Order: sequence, then structure tokens, then C-alpha cells
Amino acid sequence: MKRIYGVMMVLLSVMIVGCSKSDIPVEKNEVEDTVESSGKMVKEAGKQIEDEAGLWPDAFLESKGSFSFPSTLTEAENVHKGIWWEKIEHEELTEEEQLAAVETLKNVIKNDDSNEMKAETITRFIVESYFPELPPMSTFTPRGKINLEALESASNIKLNGREMKENIHIAIILDASGSMKNVQDGKTLMDTAKESIEDFASNLPEKAKVSLTIYGHKGTGSDSDKQLSCSSIEEIYPLSAYHTEAFAAELESIVPSGWTSMAASLTQVGEKLASENPGDATNVIYLVSDGKETCDGDPVAAAKQLAESNIDPIINVIGLAVQAEDANELQRIAESAEGRYIQVNNQQELDKEFQESNNTIQQWIDWHRQNTDEAINQLMEDKQRLMDLNEQTVDSLMLFLRHGKQTLMDLNKTQNINQEVYNIVFEDLEDFYNTMYKEKDKLYTEKLKTIEETYSSTKSEIDETYKNNFQ
Repeated sequence: MKRIYGVMMVLLSVMIVGCSKSDIPVEKNEVEDTVESSGKMVKEAGKQIEDEAGLWPDAFLESKGSFSFPSTLTEAENVHKGIWWEKIEHEELTEEEQLAAVETLKNVIKNDDSNEMKAETITRFIVESYFPELPPMSTFTPRGKINLEALESASNIKLNGREMKENIHIAIILDASGSMKNVQDGKTLMDTAKESIEDFASNLPEKAKVSLTIYGHKGTGSDSDKQLSCSSIEEIYPLSAYHTEAFAAELESIVPSGWTSMAASLTQVGEKLASENPGDATNVIYLVSDGKETCDGDPVAAAKQLAESNIDPIINVIGLAVQAEDANELQRIAESAEGRYIQVNNQQELDKEFQESNNTIQQWIDWHRQNTDEAINQLMEDKQRLMDLNEQTVDSLMLFLRHGKQTLMDLNKTQNINQEVYNIVFEDLEDFYNTMYKEKDKLYTEKLKTIEETYSSTKSEIDETYKNNFQ
């Protein structure tokens, strides 16, 4: 704030000159005229301000009631703002108003009150003139956890009622044994599976990774080729994001020919998924076959063992145009892993099953993202609001302290306040500021911790719901 001591400083300088041993002659009448003129200007300024704004009526000076600063930030926030708060906040205090303050406080210095009473009156004057309009720092309450129920109920998301995590790994095991050459509705079962699988993979969410493993694609169905065919299990598309051309090329290269090795294929795929950090991913296995195990393995036991492993996969078995006896075995494979068996008889049914699975995965990812985004937004908004309140509180307290001290120093320069009075007011101002600042700091730390803990708790609930609660 621009500090102008106005006519009072002129008066003070003239008085000092008159008392010095300067060689410059000063006539007594000149000094008296200057003093008289300056005094009139100060009084007139004070009277003008009092008349126009109703500031510091006589009752102010006559009031002898005890005064004390607010002891808590909450109390301080409820104190009525000073009559000049908005003026100093916007640096609009005029010279005349400063002169009026000097005139009022000059009378306080000259009265016969004790030093303590003078200090109290000056402090009260500073408070009633400059006290800040503090923001509601102490009463600001961070919001609690966001409500997940509406989105949870609306989504109706589930995938076998099993665990879902942020990353999705989809492993497709495709039967390439000789029986997949069989024709249905003018198309081989292999071509039907290829088209449906390609459509499914191409519509997976961006965050999902997919792999494609085939068995029975080497040798023939003859006994002499059994060992070759049963040991020919190949991951032709390693677990990664879906790329149209690469995935389509691998699908196109498959030619059904040999034996059916479901048990060994499940084991090998499980080992591959286990190497891909199973702790942060949901592993979903789709076994697509048209028949039963022919390589002497036990796919039911293999599926059960895989389901109990640390990758905790969701295992769904899709039977494509299978006979009743073979369907029973495929169903037992799914049941042993607490998965689903889906029997489809044509491409339309296969497409529908893959589409429903795809929709579920996408819904789940959307639910997690939407709730996480909302929790993050609340975290950032509450932190920003708290930081704004903190900054406004500090700025307001500092502005009050600065103007209070400046008023005290200006008065001391023009009126030579008793040192004890000066010290009392100065220390009271500093004590109030320090008390409020410490409480503000404590509240800021506590509220910030609450905001961050709320976010952490909310995020954990989102993740746990995402992981476990869609039964």
C-alpha cells in the first residue's frame, strides 16, 4: 500500500527543523502558522471521513471494554470484516482516509489511559479498520467416497461371476484337428470358427491382449501321425494387442488335419499366461472344439488344475456342432474350472456368444474407468479447493498483519508512541497472526490427508468391486 504521511509528516519535519541548530532561519510565526494549518487539514480530513462513512464515532474512543483477538480460526472467520478491508484488499485506501486514521489514533495517544488501555484501543482500531474477510478454511469439509452403487447397478456386469482386473488377457485355443473339416451350412467348421474368432478379436477393447493357440494342425488322423499331431501345440499369435493383418494371416494359415489334444493345450496356455505377470490381469481362456480328447490326456483334470493355479483363469468352453457324447465331456471341462460351457450349432450362435463376451469385457473396462475418473476428479477438485482456501487465508492474514503494523509504525513516526504501548500492539498482532497460521497449517494438513485417504479408499473399493463383487 502506498504510504503517505501527508501533512502530519510536513508538521513533524517543520518541528524538527525548528528545534535544530540549522543555519536556516525559521521565524516563530511561520512555524506556528504551519502547525495551525496542518492541524486544521488533519482534523478536516478526519471529520470529512467520519461524516461521510460514519467511521470511528466518539463512542469508539470512549469505549473502555476489554478487547481480545479471536482465539481460533473458526472464530476469526466469523468476525465482521473491517470497515477498510475491501479498500486495502484492492489497494484503494486514500490519503484522506489515512489522515483520518492518524487523527483518530493521535487522540488515543494523548489521553490519560494506562499504556495497556491505549494499546488495547489501538489494537481494536486496527481490527475494526482492517480485519480480513477470511474464507471458510476451518469449515471446509472434503467430500466422502463417491457413490458407486448407481453405476454398479446400471452396468449389470459379470463374466462368469469371476474376478476381473484392470488388464484383460484373452487366450483362444482353437481345435485344428481333422474333424474341423466337416461342413455345416455350406461351410467347414474351421471357416466358421475363423470368421467368428476374427470378428471377436477385432472388437476387443484397446487394453485387452489376445493370443491364439492351435492344436492338431500337423500330421493326419492316422495312428502313425498321432504322436506328431498330439505334440503339435503352437501359439501362432503370441499374447499382444490385436493387429488386423497379423492376426488374420495366422488364422488363414490354419489347416485342420490331426488329433485333438485339449489337455496338453490347456496346460501349455496356462504356462504362457503365468509368464505374463498374472497378478495384474484377468485371464480368460476360450477353448473352441468340435469333439473330445483323442490324445490320451485328461482335459477335465487339466482344466481343474489350471483353475486352481495362481493365474486364476476364467475358462469357457465352446462346443461347435458337437454330438451329445462329446458335448458331455466339453461341459465337464468347463464345470471342473467353474467356467461356462456354451454349445453353438452355427456361426450365428457362435458370433452371438463372442459378442456377449466382448460386450461384458468392454462394459467392465468402462465401469472401472468412469468410476476411477470420477474419483480422480473429486480428488483434484477437493485438493484445489483446499489449496485455494489455504492461499486466501494466508494472503488475508498477511495483508491484515502488514497494514496493522504499518498503521502502528506510521503512528509511531508521527506521534512518538510510548515504547511499551508500541511493543504490546506489535506483539499482539504477531501473536494473532502466528496463532492463526499454525492452526491453518494444522487444518490444511489434516484436510489434505482426509482428501487423499478418501481417494485411496474409493480407488480400493472400485478395484475390489472390479475384481470380486460381480457374482
